[in-house]
Amino acid sequence: MSSVTIRDVTKSFGTTQVLSLFNEVFQDGEFVTLLGPSGCGKTTMLRMIAGFEKPTTGEIYIDDTLVSSEKVFLPPEKRGVGMVFQSYAVWPHMDVYQNVAYPLTIQKVDKHTVSDRVQKALDIVHLGKYKERYPNQLSGGQQQRVALARALVAEPKLLLLDEPLSNLDAKLRESMRFEIKEIQRKLGVTVVYVTHDQTEAMAMSDRVFLIHRGVVQQVGAPETIYQSPVNQFVANFLGKVDFFKGQSKDGVISLTDMDVKLPYFGERKGAVEVAVRPENIRMSKSEGDFKGTVTAAYYLGDTSDYRVQVGKASVRVITDGRDYRQYLVGDTVYLSMLDFLVYDDDGSLDEQLKIQT
Repeated sequence: MSSVTIRDVTKSFGTTQVLSLFNEVFQDGEFVTLLGPSGCGKTTMLRMIAGFEKPTTGEIYIDDTLVSSEKVFLPPEKRGVGMVFQSYAVWPHMDVYQNVAYPLTIQKVDKHTVSDRVQKALDIVHLGKYKERYPNQLSGGQQQRVALARALVAEPKLLLLDEPLSNLDAKLRESMRFEIKEIQRKLGVTVVYVTHDQTEAMAMSDRVFLIHRGVVQQVGAPETIYQSPVNQFVANFLGKVDFFKGQSKDGVISLTDMDVKLPYFGERKGAVEVAVRPENIRMSKSEGDFKGTVTAAYYLGDTSDYRVQVGKASVRVITDGRDYRQYLVGDTVYLSMLDFLVYDDDGSLDEQLKIQT
């Protein structure tokens, strides 16, 4: 398989810089996700690795081979990569077998080898019995599997996926996430995956690169980024969260819009933003650190999603779905914050929230 080394890479279109200085090594066999809102630069990075865009500055290596630099540019077909796009890009006039065989056909691979490798690729994506069907006879999920098989049939060292599940319905997206991850485990192929969907990133990745306005905000395992986000943008983009303004002094944070004081012995003093994930709030009818009134309740099956008014603030609380009828609109409830994060209130949060999609 392959590693990818990116050294001092930037990308500009005219005077607009879309990707700031990027330095990283994607390890052999790793599943890496480039995550961020639309327009953040993640697809541009993927296209530079693939060879569809040239970096403005810097170098890109696949294994030890320099594929992009100021003086060197290896075209996509010579980089040994497979790519799956957001659109299925399957040819309607070809059956499944012909679609998958196409990369080998243009390489003039002998027919026996083509047959063996196409069948192997189709078996991997569970389409072995569909090779004589045409795309209009397949579901969206099956067409996306055809595109994946076509990327795998050439046995690439590196697999690049650009939002491949975004055109599928929610149920198919969920099942395809696990199928792609399972294929990657079986084959040991290095994967670079682009998405704006944080659930996909969490479920599939060994490491996540969260990008905002062309700048990598944080890199780490999904659980690390979720539990220890380095700033408000990361906390807000990855998961559900409420932010409350407060003042930190003498081991206590006093929240501005509610009569609530939180014990805090961290380093931040003065004006702060307190970030609380709704699953980290415990709700009870009898005991807690402060009380509020239920103003809304939403039943989501596996969870119940509440809004609780505390002073001037609305607090979101997520509990088990079986709790739904225990708390009704108008009930007085007691809340406890089991965990929270603290950031400096530097005025950047409002601007960050404006651009998120």
